[in-house]
Amino acid sequence: MAGAAKAAKAPAKAQGSARTPLGFWGLGVATGAVLGIALPTGLLLAIGLFPAAVALAVDRSAGRGTARTVLALNLAGLLPSIRALWLEGHDLMTLAAILGRMETLPLAYAAAVIGFLLPQVLAWAVLAVLEARAYGSVQALEQRRATLRETWGVEVERPPR
Repeated sequence: MAGAAKAAKAPAKAQGSARTPLGFWGLGVATGAVLGIALPTGLLLAIGLFPAAVALAVDRSAGRGTARTVLALNLAGLLPSIRALWLEGHDLMTLAAILGRMETLPLAYAAAVIGFLLPQVLAWAVLAVLEARAYGSVQALEQRRATLRETWGVEVERPPR
């Protein structure tokens, strides 16, 4: 019986492990293609999206919501630099000039920090709203109870045993 359970688990492990290297190699091929075709853009993305890579490596939650938010806002902060690279000339000298600007990396990294803080702040904000609504509901129920007590008396407040 134990041998059958081990045999049933073995194919599932082999199937899951076969997917990981394929995805890893696919990512490597895609990265190589981007760097081969558009080296300045690839380098700018590699340098600018460093906080997103760190967030992806650190975030172990089920949906990786924080990593996704960091990636989206980090990319949004990097878009003006990518646009400037494409419009001013797509070569390594232009990339060096763009990376030398004072606002390039701080904008991208500050957007990534906002992407990290946003899920935490929103969780507290939603909690505060829900607590305020619950408090309002409790107050409304207390007023209704007071009205019923005045109308029917104190004996309706507790059910008989």
